[in-house]
Amino acid sequence: MVDKQLLKLSKLCEHWANHNASHKESFVKWRDIAKEKSLTSVVENLNNAIEMMDKCTEYLLSAKEALNE
Repeated sequence: MVDKQLLKLSKLCEHWANHNASHKESFVKWRDIAKEKSLTSVVENLNNAIEMMDKCTEYLLSAKEALNE
């Protein structure tokens, strides 16, 4: 029997990971704009946010994978 809550959690992890990807695209766009305007500290902070978003997505996909084992 399938646990509906765990199935939903698996789907949510995938949804959140995909949602992170759209946020990352926006971060990259605005990071590039900040770079054009020589806003070094803004670029650095956005780069850090991008790295953290990637790590968050990695954890979410690992959680989804663990749920599907």
